[in-house]
Amino acid sequence: MKKKILDWLRIFRAQTMPATLLLILVPYLTNAEFFSLTTLEIALFAVLAHYLSFGHNSLMDTYGGWDYRDPSKKHHPLVSGRVSMTTAHNVIHWGLGLLSVIAAIISIYISPNPIMALTFILLWFVWGHAYNDGLDKECVLSFLPISICFTALGLWGWFLSHSQLDYVGLLLTGYFFFTILFQISWSGHLKELSLKERSNILIKMGASITPKGWFIPGASRIYGILIKAINLIFGILLMLANFTLVRLVWYVILCLLSITMLHQLTKPRPYKRDSELFNMSLMEIFTIYMPIPLVLEWTEATILMLLGIIYFFGVNLLLWEKPHPKV
Repeated sequence: MKKKILDWLRIFRAQTMPATLLLILVPYLTNAEFFSLTTLEIALFAVLAHYLSFGHNSLMDTYGGWDYRDPSKKHHPLVSGRVSMTTAHNVIHWGLGLLSVIAAIISIYISPNPIMALTFILLWFVWGHAYNDGLDKECVLSFLPISICFTALGLWGWFLSHSQLDYVGLLLTGYFFFTILFQISWSGHLKELSLKERSNILIKMGASITPKGWFIPGASRIYGILIKAINLIFGILLMLANFTLVRLVWYVILCLLSITMLHQLTKPRPYKRDSELFNMSLMEIFTIYMPIPLVLEWTEATILMLLGIIYFFGVNLLLWEKPHPKV
């Protein structure tokens, strides 16, 4: 029973759940009470939303045959057959259908602007399906639907506690978009570079792995640096919008850490997939954590960040016996 539960958590990519949780809760909490039953309900929805949507991606990548061709996925529960495709289809697709009903109820009864909340949760579902159902592997612009998808989820969180989008909301929207854009179009494609999938935009920009195992970025290095630079500019604007000296120090520290990881991820180097996955994980943590204390009070921000980091490394060790995912 325990092994089966762990396999389902691997399908759900449970280790990265804090990213989805924070994407919804951070904009929501800019105008809502932290210690409340409503916040707990939204947090539980975020957990389900992550598990089912990422599980859907795992399912469809296997169903489409792509994961069977990926040597790094041979241990995956769906590829190895430890969880049947029939069971996965029934659990995940019925789950997503019920999740849409729950999302509609939350939007109508909690949001001060239900129309906008319903609009953005609809966009999350539609663009997420488009990405998971094949665009992630078959379209060189696949990073656009998934960036729209998760930006919409962040805006859903915003409209659960706001009636309109103000300056801080606009900055968070831009920050979310470029965070996801870097994660998918740079980090996501970097870890799958050896598969030479048609959707890999880095290959189109000249990135490659040499026969001796060196990563050569080509013109893609400029692209990666540009995307992260815009991401960090939105970060500094968020800091200035809620300026304090403590927030300035926080931004500078996280910015320097992000730039350090950016250099590690974009420079020519020996390509070692385990090291790449670890560095990508650090970059995601630095980027996701940067805006939290810039828009929330320190007590709330500290609790969210500590829970997220403990969960992330703890679940990785439980599922993969490493501090980072094996996929």
